[in-house]
Amino acid sequence: MAVSAARGIELPDEQTVRQAEYAVQRLSVLLNGDSSESAPVRLIGDNGKQDPIAVDLPEKAVGIIVDVLAELAKGNAITVVPVRAELTTQQAANILNVSRPYLIGLLEEGKIPYRRAGNRRKVPLLELLDYKRLDYANRREIALKLTEEAQRIGLEY
Repeated sequence: MAVSAARGIELPDEQTVRQAEYAVQRLSVLLNGDSSESAPVRLIGDNGKQDPIAVDLPEKAVGIIVDVLAELAKGNAITVVPVRAELTTQQAANILNVSRPYLIGLLEEGKIPYRRAGNRRKVPLLELLDYKRLDYANRREIALKLTEEAQRIGLEY
């Protein structure tokens, strides 16, 4: 994996991308099968010191693994975050692509729930993603109304 020095993000190298593409192709056959009963997916690892270790994976985990592999196959870096995670204000601001002071304003206005941990604010990831989804929907609706109004009055853009 190649590491971006500026952000400490590991981007997949060409070999990883190829391996991920192959794995997605193979696992997709299992996930898209026509069988009414799905056979368990087994992960087998060999550390060279003992007999191979085999583990049956839960079906939901296989779907998540395929999603991760698909992103790696596109050359994207991946971060796994539990849905119940609490974020710092900087992490939350980064997700919304806004400044930290702007995010704090949203928190103080009650637009995004948060809790205090000492002198720090903690933002629940699920609440942040709900806000982001609603904000996007609102912006889209406003843009559509503006477009309709511009067309109604004959503005060209």
